[in-house]
Amino acid sequence: MSSKLLKTILVSTVLLSLSACSSLTTSTSATQNVEQQEKLYQDTKNYSALISLYREQLKVNQDPQLQYKLAKSYYLAGDSKSSLLYLEPLRFSQLSFNDDVELLYIRNQIQAGDYNEAYLAASDLVALSPKNSEAYNLRGISSAQLGKLADAEKDLNKSRELFIHDTIAINNLAMLSILNNDYKNAVNLLLPQYLNGSTDSRLIHNLVFALVKAGDTEYALDIIRKEKLNTSPEDLVNALKKTEKLPMVGR
Repeated sequence: MSSKLLKTILVSTVLLSLSACSSLTTSTSATQNVEQQEKLYQDTKNYSALISLYREQLKVNQDPQLQYKLAKSYYLAGDSKSSLLYLEPLRFSQLSFNDDVELLYIRNQIQAGDYNEAYLAASDLVALSPKNSEAYNLRGISSAQLGKLADAEKDLNKSRELFIHDTIAINNLAMLSILNNDYKNAVNLLLPQYLNGSTDSRLIHNLVFALVKAGDTEYALDIIRKEKLNTSPEDLVNALKKTEKLPMVGR
């Protein structure tokens, strides 16, 4: 082989190598940029931006995990109808994250107020994944909304046995006490969590509600002021005295 031909081959090889490296660097940079955007939107709870991000990605990559993320973002944005539109095709597809798909389906049904469908889907998931604490938790929430308070309590306690986060379990058990008009027990459940530093908004709102209904308006006012829940604490307390609204559940 001539020296000139050898040089030509070597130069071509180097150029191809550099081109491949450049393409790889560009691809890696683009991926990192998308991941950074995703994290920023997640941290700031900018669900509309997440929805746009995932939709653009799905136009070029029909990835089930991306579609799940899109469905979840719609749910978090309060749009159950759109969430279910993208979630339904993923159900029963033998995906590695099947349980997550079903849990999101159940959450959507609860958000949409279809508690019977949520209960049935949660029961199916419990049968398939009897160690899934979130499945029991969501079935408990569904049962509570259907008025099956004893069944709800069993499921919520079971979810706690399976190590669901304490804040979620205690908040939902307090929800049952509120539904039973046992406001003092709700306070007894929620107050230690709050005093231990819990900043969960649902827990704090339920604690204030239970305190007002239990007659401890001064403590409720203290928390409202401290947590800046309302610019007019007295008006909020007076409104809570009159309301029969359901407590906020942890999902």
